[in-house]
Amino acid sequence: MAVQVSLCPEFPRKRPVLKVSPQIDHPWVNEQSEIISAPGLVNFTVHSDLGRVVQAIIREFERRPPDLIGESAGRLPATHQKGQEACTSGHTSPAHIMPAFSQPRALSFPELQDLSTAELEHLSQSQDRLDDFIDKLPVVQKLNNNVEDMITRNEELAKENLSKQPRLEELGYSVREKLDALAVLKNSYESLSQEYQRLSDRYAPGSIKESLRLAALHSDEESERIAEQFLGGRMSVEQFVSIYLQKRTVSQIRKTKEEKLGSQLSELQRAGY
Repeated sequence: MAVQVSLCPEFPRKRPVLKVSPQIDHPWVNEQSEIISAPGLVNFTVHSDLGRVVQAIIREFERRPPDLIGESAGRLPATHQKGQEACTSGHTSPAHIMPAFSQPRALSFPELQDLSTAELEHLSQSQDRLDDFIDKLPVVQKLNNNVEDMITRNEELAKENLSKQPRLEELGYSVREKLDALAVLKNSYESLSQEYQRLSDRYAPGSIKESLRLAALHSDEESERIAEQFLGGRMSVEQFVSIYLQKRTVSQIRKTKEEKLGSQLSELQRAGY
């Protein structure tokens, strides 16, 4: 038998078309020999594995060999006679060749071959005897043993998980405490960062230079106010000389510092800092 896979230009957004040759009778195949009801095709998406879909179809035909229909029952498909050929238009993959099925298939329970017809009839007449016979089959006993082993293993895993619950709760509590401490540290960091930014702006060289300029200007204004008071006769000569010289000295010191700091900043800018 052969399965031909045709891919349209919209593949994989549109599912592929699979046809089987020769024509067969199978629930998955319609009258045009197109495979339409395979689970992998019905649920096909852009993430589906086309190779797995084809292999699942081949396994289905191997487990349940379909009957051939009409004239196909007396001949082999052309693909089986000539071998695997390239397909037309570049959108069809080479056919997947499946081995011919041999009949009859082997019995699933070889233990039944040793029973006589009378024993088989006696066995089929009682559900309890049939169940007892099935329970004693090696394959069933093996499956039961596997189930018991898995149940035991699951119980062990469950007990192991339960034994770790106190430790998990302890770790969870520790994590919550650390998260709370982290939140406190985060708030403190944000507050300190704001304070640092404020102080950084305040004591930046440019800010200091501007503060010196404003302070010198303020001293000049105060000295001018004192001079006006002296000229208006509201201040004695001794007071005027003492206070005026003090204000002018402070103003001159601030101007000198401003000029020196400005010169240093200009040199740093020329040096690329």
